[in-house]
Amino acid sequence: MKIFASTDHVELARLNVAVQNRHVQLYPEYFTTYRFEGIAEEFKDFVSYEDFYFFIIEDDGENKGFIFFEIQNRPKTPFKKAYKCLYVHQISILEDSQGRGYGYKLMKRIEDFAIEENAACIELDYWIRNTQAKDFYKKLGFKGEREFVRKNIL
Repeated sequence: MKIFASTDHVELARLNVAVQNRHVQLYPEYFTTYRFEGIAEEFKDFVSYEDFYFFIIEDDGENKGFIFFEIQNRPKTPFKKAYKCLYVHQISILEDSQGRGYGYKLMKRIEDFAIEENAACIELDYWIRNTQAKDFYKKLGFKGEREFVRKNIL
């Protein structure tokens, strides 16, 4: 098993299918059906951003999933102190490979990366109906600090 950095937008788009399908299943009112071509175009843009990083996990010669995160340098403001963190935008493990520790290994890898980068923390968010994500992050020691709420008008 190995974890490696990648900017292969085509492979990232292929590996994105599981998380996109999960979002569509839980929130069809917000998410569109997985369409490889459109997702690949988005990832083509994402991989060009300096502070965006992508790690792929491979086992037995097959890519099983990826994590997409960003280094964020939060500036000091009159309201908050400055800090550096890693923000996880997405983690996706192919459906037939879930439950085998791949997500855990990717999260541990970015913890090491955060230490290497002198980042104070790792931040992320997930959709509230995604109890699979909530349970996963709780097992890894993540704790809620903020809640995002919404009131639909239309």
